[in-house]
Amino acid sequence: MIRLCSKLYDSICKRCRYVAFRFNSRAGHVKVEGKFWINVPFKCDGLGLVSVGRGVSIGFLPAPIAGDGMVRLQARAKDAVIEVGAGTSISNNVQVIAESRVSIGARCLIGDGVLIMDSDAHNLSPGGRHDQAPLISPVYIEDNVFIGSRVIILKGVTIGKDSVIGAGSVVIRSIPPGVIAAGNPAKVIRPL
Repeated sequence: MIRLCSKLYDSICKRCRYVAFRFNSRAGHVKVEGKFWINVPFKCDGLGLVSVGRGVSIGFLPAPIAGDGMVRLQARAKDAVIEVGAGTSISNNVQVIAESRVSIGARCLIGDGVLIMDSDAHNLSPGGRHDQAPLISPVYIEDNVFIGSRVIILKGVTIGKDSVIGAGSVVIRSIPPGVIAAGNPAKVIRPL
Protein backbone atom coordinates (compact mmCIF):
# COMPACT_ATOMS: atom_id res chain seq x y z
CA MET A 1 0.00 0.00 0.00
CA ILE A 2 1.25 3.42 -0.91
CA ARG A 3 0.32 6.55 0.97
CA LEU A 4 -0.61 9.29 -1.47
CA CYS A 5 2.07 11.96 -1.44
CA SER A 6 3.80 14.14 -3.99
CA LYS A 7 6.04 11.22 -5.05
CA LEU A 8 3.01 8.98 -5.74
CA TYR A 9 1.18 11.82 -7.47
CA ASP A 10 4.18 12.27 -9.81
CA SER A 11 4.18 8.51 -10.43
CA ILE A 12 0.46 8.54 -11.24
CA CYS A 13 0.92 11.51 -13.59
CA LYS A 14 3.46 9.49 -15.59
CA ARG A 15 1.00 6.59 -15.92
CA CYS A 16 -2.19 8.49 -16.75
CA ARG A 17 -3.46 10.93 -19.31
CA TYR A 18 -5.56 13.98 -18.35
CA VAL A 19 -4.45 13.54 -14.75
CA ALA A 20 -2.99 16.99 -14.01
CA PHE A 21 -6.27 18.66 -13.11
CA ARG A 22 -8.61 15.69 -12.97
CA PHE A 23 -7.18 13.38 -10.27
CA ASN A 24 -8.07 14.30 -6.70
CA SER A 25 -7.37 11.97 -3.82
CA ARG A 26 -7.96 12.21 -0.12
CA ALA A 27 -8.13 8.45 0.38
CA GLY A 28 -6.09 6.86 3.14
CA HIS A 29 -4.18 4.80 0.58
CA VAL A 30 -4.22 4.56 -3.21
CA LYS A 31 -2.59 1.55 -4.87
CA VAL A 32 -1.95 1.62 -8.62
CA GLU A 33 -0.91 -1.65 -10.30
CA GLY A 34 0.15 -0.16 -13.65
CA LYS A 35 -0.92 2.21 -16.41
CA PHE A 36 -4.52 3.34 -16.33
CA TRP A 37 -6.48 6.07 -18.10
CA ILE A 38 -8.39 8.96 -16.56
CA ASN A 39 -10.66 10.70 -19.07
CA VAL A 40 -13.01 12.63 -16.74
CA PRO A 41 -12.64 14.14 -13.26
CA PHE A 42 -11.70 11.29 -10.89
CA LYS A 43 -11.89 11.45 -7.11
CA CYS A 44 -10.71 8.93 -4.51
CA ASP A 45 -11.58 9.77 -0.93
CA GLY A 46 -12.27 8.30 2.50
CA LEU A 47 -9.94 6.67 5.00
CA GLY A 48 -9.49 3.25 3.37
CA LEU A 49 -7.67 1.67 0.43
CA VAL A 50 -8.51 2.23 -3.25
CA SER A 51 -6.72 -0.25 -5.53
CA VAL A 52 -6.75 0.22 -9.31
CA GLY A 53 -5.48 -2.54 -11.61
CA ARG A 54 -3.47 -2.31 -14.79
CA GLY A 55 -5.28 -0.97 -17.88
CA VAL A 56 -8.34 0.41 -16.06
CA SER A 57 -10.19 3.17 -17.94
CA ILE A 58 -11.98 5.86 -15.93
CA GLY A 59 -14.70 7.75 -17.82
CA PHE A 60 -15.46 8.48 -21.45
CA LEU A 61 -14.51 12.05 -22.35
CA PRO A 62 -16.92 12.74 -25.28
CA ALA A 63 -20.06 11.73 -23.34
CA PRO A 64 -20.42 13.40 -19.92
CA ILE A 65 -24.24 12.82 -19.88
CA ALA A 66 -25.40 14.98 -16.94
CA GLY A 67 -22.91 16.81 -14.76
CA ASP A 68 -19.18 16.77 -15.27
CA GLY A 69 -18.78 13.01 -15.64
CA MET A 70 -16.89 12.63 -12.34
CA VAL A 71 -16.09 9.11 -11.17
CA ARG A 72 -15.85 8.79 -7.39
CA LEU A 73 -14.38 5.89 -5.41
CA GLN A 74 -14.95 6.42 -1.68
CA ALA A 75 -13.51 3.95 0.83
CA ARG A 76 -15.17 5.55 3.85
CA ALA A 77 -13.88 3.56 6.84
CA LYS A 78 -10.26 3.02 7.81
CA ASP A 79 -10.47 -0.71 6.93
CA ALA A 80 -12.61 -0.20 3.81
CA VAL A 81 -11.29 -1.48 0.48
CA ILE A 82 -12.32 -0.75 -3.10
CA GLU A 83 -10.64 -2.95 -5.70
CA VAL A 84 -10.95 -2.42 -9.45
CA GLY A 85 -9.55 -5.31 -11.53
CA ALA A 86 -7.27 -5.07 -14.54
CA GLY A 87 -8.81 -3.95 -17.82
CA THR A 88 -12.09 -2.75 -16.29
CA SER A 89 -13.81 0.20 -17.95
CA ILE A 90 -15.82 2.59 -15.77
CA SER A 91 -18.06 5.10 -17.55
CA ASN A 92 -19.04 8.60 -16.39
CA ASN A 93 -20.83 9.69 -13.21
CA VAL A 94 -20.14 6.39 -11.40
CA GLN A 95 -19.98 6.25 -7.59
CA VAL A 96 -18.56 3.35 -5.59
CA ILE A 97 -18.96 3.72 -1.82
CA ALA A 98 -17.46 1.18 0.58
CA GLU A 99 -17.75 0.90 4.35
CA SER A 100 -16.06 -2.54 4.23
CA ARG A 101 -15.36 -3.91 0.70
CA VAL A 102 -16.41 -3.46 -2.90
CA SER A 103 -14.51 -5.71 -5.28
CA ILE A 104 -14.86 -5.26 -9.05
CA GLY A 105 -13.25 -8.00 -11.14
CA ALA A 106 -11.12 -7.84 -14.26
CA ARG A 107 -12.46 -6.76 -17.67
CA CYS A 108 -15.80 -5.48 -16.36
CA LEU A 109 -17.82 -2.82 -18.19
CA ILE A 110 -19.65 -0.37 -15.91
CA GLY A 111 -22.16 1.99 -17.56
CA ASP A 112 -22.76 5.65 -16.77
CA GLY A 113 -24.53 6.74 -13.60
CA VAL A 114 -23.99 3.43 -11.75
CA LEU A 115 -24.08 3.46 -7.92
CA ILE A 116 -22.49 0.65 -5.90
CA MET A 117 -22.79 0.67 -2.08
CA ASP A 118 -21.94 -1.96 0.54
CA SER A 119 -24.09 -0.43 3.29
CA ASP A 120 -27.44 1.23 3.92
CA ALA A 121 -25.55 4.43 4.87
CA HIS A 122 -27.89 4.85 7.87
CA ASN A 123 -29.53 2.44 10.29
CA LEU A 124 -33.09 1.72 9.19
CA SER A 125 -34.80 1.73 12.61
CA PRO A 126 -36.46 5.08 13.37
CA GLY A 127 -34.77 5.41 16.76
CA GLY A 128 -31.29 4.55 15.48
CA ARG A 129 -31.04 6.42 12.20
CA HIS A 130 -28.83 9.13 13.61
CA ASP A 131 -26.92 7.16 16.24
CA GLN A 132 -26.34 3.53 15.25
CA ALA A 133 -24.08 2.10 12.59
CA PRO A 134 -25.68 0.98 9.30
CA LEU A 135 -25.84 -2.64 8.15
CA ILE A 136 -22.73 -3.45 6.11
CA SER A 137 -22.10 -6.36 3.76
CA PRO A 138 -19.43 -6.56 1.01
CA VAL A 139 -20.21 -6.38 -2.71
CA TYR A 140 -18.41 -8.65 -5.19
CA ILE A 141 -18.60 -8.17 -8.94
CA GLU A 142 -16.79 -11.04 -10.63
CA ASP A 143 -14.77 -10.92 -13.88
CA ASN A 144 -16.20 -9.82 -17.24
CA VAL A 145 -19.51 -8.49 -15.89
CA PHE A 146 -21.40 -5.89 -17.96
CA ILE A 147 -23.42 -3.41 -15.85
CA GLY A 148 -25.78 -1.16 -17.84
CA SER A 149 -26.44 2.55 -17.29
CA ARG A 150 -28.07 3.84 -14.09
CA VAL A 151 -27.86 0.51 -12.23
CA ILE A 152 -27.90 0.52 -8.41
CA ILE A 153 -26.08 -2.33 -6.65
CA LEU A 154 -26.69 -2.60 -2.91
CA LYS A 155 -25.02 -4.35 0.02
CA GLY A 156 -24.35 -8.08 0.19
CA VAL A 157 -24.61 -8.70 -3.56
CA THR A 158 -22.37 -10.94 -5.64
CA ILE A 159 -22.72 -10.70 -9.42
CA GLY A 160 -21.39 -13.84 -11.10
CA LYS A 161 -18.78 -14.01 -13.84
CA ASP A 162 -19.86 -13.03 -17.39
CA SER A 163 -23.33 -11.79 -16.31
CA VAL A 164 -25.14 -8.76 -17.72
CA ILE A 165 -27.23 -6.36 -15.59
CA GLY A 166 -29.81 -4.41 -17.64
CA ALA A 167 -29.94 -0.61 -17.55
CA GLY A 168 -31.91 0.96 -14.69
CA SER A 169 -31.92 -2.20 -12.57
CA VAL A 170 -31.73 -2.28 -8.77
CA VAL A 171 -29.70 -5.28 -7.61
CA ILE A 172 -30.55 -6.33 -4.04
CA ARG A 173 -29.82 -10.08 -4.32
CA SER A 174 -26.91 -12.02 -5.77
CA ILE A 175 -26.95 -12.86 -9.49
CA PRO A 176 -25.47 -16.18 -10.73
CA PRO A 177 -22.75 -16.38 -13.40
CA GLY A 178 -23.54 -16.24 -17.11
CA VAL A 179 -27.03 -14.73 -17.07
CA ILE A 180 -28.89 -11.57 -18.06
CA ALA A 181 -30.71 -9.93 -15.13
CA ALA A 182 -32.83 -6.79 -15.10
CA GLY A 183 -35.63 -5.01 -13.25
CA ASN A 184 -36.43 -3.55 -9.86
CA PRO A 185 -35.52 -5.70 -8.04
CA ALA A 186 -33.26 -7.34 -10.60
CA LYS A 187 -34.24 -10.90 -11.57
CA VAL A 188 -32.66 -13.38 -13.92
CA ILE A 189 -34.25 -13.10 -17.37
CA ARG A 190 -32.33 -15.80 -19.21
CA PRO A 191 -28.94 -17.51 -19.42
CA LEU A 192 -26.36 -16.22 -21.89
